[in-house]
Order: sequence, then structure tokens, then C-alpha cells
Amino acid sequence: MYINQISVFVENKPGNLAALTEFIAKHNIDLRAFTLVDSTDYGIVRIIVKDAFDTITLLKDNDWICKLTKVIGVKLPDKPGAMATIMGIMAKNNINVDYAYAFVAKGTTDALMVFKVNESEAEKASAVLSSEGLKVISPADLESM
Repeated sequence: MYINQISVFVENKPGNLAALTEFIAKHNIDLRAFTLVDSTDYGIVRIIVKDAFDTITLLKDNDWICKLTKVIGVKLPDKPGAMATIMGIMAKNNINVDYAYAFVAKGTTDALMVFKVNESEAEKASAVLSSEGLKVISPADLESM
């Protein structure tokens, strides 16, 4: 099981991140998650929204360079060591994590961890986490977050 993440490529210049966030606000897009990774020349803004397909279409129609990526979201307790538990499960099952980020989920005391694995290992990763009693987030779950 996976959720869709949108990656938006933004040139690393003053005002460009403001332009993106203003665009998102203007179009009333409710962000579930937001993270920014930068390099010298550009940044990659990764967002999770309720309707990824409508949002990516809107972004592309307005000349934003972006792509859709399948990621795994898992609910975990908001306490020290929870992320280490997830990473330990992944390591024990020989699943490499390309990147991850976490945040406290709205309306709950839980945290939500989002991570990207190789697409060929996504189903295995979801199954392993579920078998360990963890709640893997579905697109429908995003509606209540």
C-alpha cells in the first residue's frame, strides 16, 4: 500500500519558495506534509496532499516542474525510539530506505512517518510493517488527517 507524494523542483533563488507556497495557498491546497531538500542550484519540495492527481495537474499546468512518487506512510507513536523501531524492521528485512521524514499527525497523538523505498520493494515493505502490527496509511486515511 502506498500514498502519492509530489516532488516539486524549485530553483534555489530568493522568492521561489515563497512563490510555490503562495501558489499552493491561492489554490486552497491543504498540505498534509511538506519537506524541502536543497542543493546549490535547486531544491526539491516534497508534499503530500489529499488529492495528488488534481494537485500535480494544476502544478504542471502552471509550469511547475514536478513528479509523482509512491511512498509509504506509517503511523507510529509520538515517542522517542519509534523511528528506530521502524528502521530496525526495515533493516531486519533487508529493505533499503532511500529517504524519510516524519511529523505529528493532525487530530491524533500519533506521528506519521513517510519513506521511500525502491518501487520493487514497496509491497514487501508495506506487508512487513503490517505484519509487525503497524498501521500503513492508505490514500483514504489521508482524508481524516
